[in-house]
Amino acid sequence: MNKKIRKNLKKLIFNDRYLIIVSLLLAIVVWVVTSINIGDVETKTIKISAPISLGDEVSEQLSMQYYSLQDSIDINVTISGAKYVIGQVDENDLLVNFDTGAVNRTGEQSIPILVTNNSNLDFTVASTYPSSIDAFFDVSMTKTFDLYLDYDETNVADGYVFGDAVLSEDKVVVSGPKTYVDQIEKTYLTVDFNEDKDLTEPYKTECQIEYEGIGIEANYLRTVSRTDSKTELSKISVTLPVLKITTLPVSVDFDEQPEGLDEGSITVSYSQDSIEAGILESADISNAVIGTVNFRDIGVGKNTFDFDVTNLKGITVLDDKLKTIKVTVDVSSSYEKKSVNIKRSDVLVEGLKDGENASVRNLSRYYASIILPEDDKSSSVELEIKADVSERNDDNTYPLTVSILNNDDAWVIGEYYATIDISE
Repeated sequence: MNKKIRKNLKKLIFNDRYLIIVSLLLAIVVWVVTSINIGDVETKTIKISAPISLGDEVSEQLSMQYYSLQDSIDINVTISGAKYVIGQVDENDLLVNFDTGAVNRTGEQSIPILVTNNSNLDFTVASTYPSSIDAFFDVSMTKTFDLYLDYDETNVADGYVFGDAVLSEDKVVVSGPKTYVDQIEKTYLTVDFNEDKDLTEPYKTECQIEYEGIGIEANYLRTVSRTDSKTELSKISVTLPVLKITTLPVSVDFDEQPEGLDEGSITVSYSQDSIEAGILESADISNAVIGTVNFRDIGVGKNTFDFDVTNLKGITVLDDKLKTIKVTVDVSSSYEKKSVNIKRSDVLVEGLKDGENASVRNLSRYYASIILPEDDKSSSVELEIKADVSERNDDNTYPLTVSILNNDDAWVIGEYYATIDISE
């Protein structure tokens, strides 16, 4: 075989080998592309966290609100499609909707969750889990409730008693489905003392708000303070004072008492001389002051006053039946009543602004009633009468202050008013 023939033969063989290699590579490419496009369908699960929003359509159509136990829901979405397609899919390619089309009544209902393809990728949604959510549909209602407190009153030591509880909130505002708000009979707190017993010091704790009349449906309710509608409440701070039991003598204070009063001529008696009470051990309380008696209300003879003892400052009366104590102030016959004439010109007007003038048009009384010792009855009485126009009454009159200038053991009884015209 000559050289030329051998050369051409080698060239042919080389070209065929090249063709074979190229063909093999092309076949592999075609096989890969074909496998990707017409290969088996695969699945993939994607987790989505979706906010729950059901209200607009239902509110417009049925004038109802929806109530859910959660603000968002985690959904496992299974998709199917070609491998190379579903490998590109993420949660942004999925659209979540809640189908409220079947809602036509109040009450708890199951709302289907609809997840759809929200992209140009070729895949289908095979399944979702969960496939629905529970929600309650009803008209919204809001009511204000007093808070009641339940606790074991025997958890104090001997000789002590619980005082009036102090709550961080004494009322709460509850809103939610009318069906459940209507069922609430009361809202209350229960103090759990755990192992704490024989208490001698104030007890502080936090109590869960409970609703009498309904059960687990309370989960649909929203409870807030009367002063802060934005912050939801679940617990209330409670302080239970622990008071020492003691017996306190009863007394009253006197107002506008004359400096020179002969105290021996006045006697004070009480329908009950002492009370059993609870007080803080640290409080400096040695007697129960049940009120104040003003001398302008005391005439000659017996004067009686009833004082409420159910709300004494720093003192808790332990007798639940004791509501009032009667005080009798007896002024002896060594004092007598005397009437002293007064005139409009006697009134000194105070409190006028610059440039204002006052004219006393009328007096509620044209005499002052004076209580003074019998021995002084024939003596003249010098009075000072003042009206402060900055203290006007609801009926447009002004109170008068009537004072005795020349007798320090006498006093004025009754109240006095003037009608005063003010001009510039």
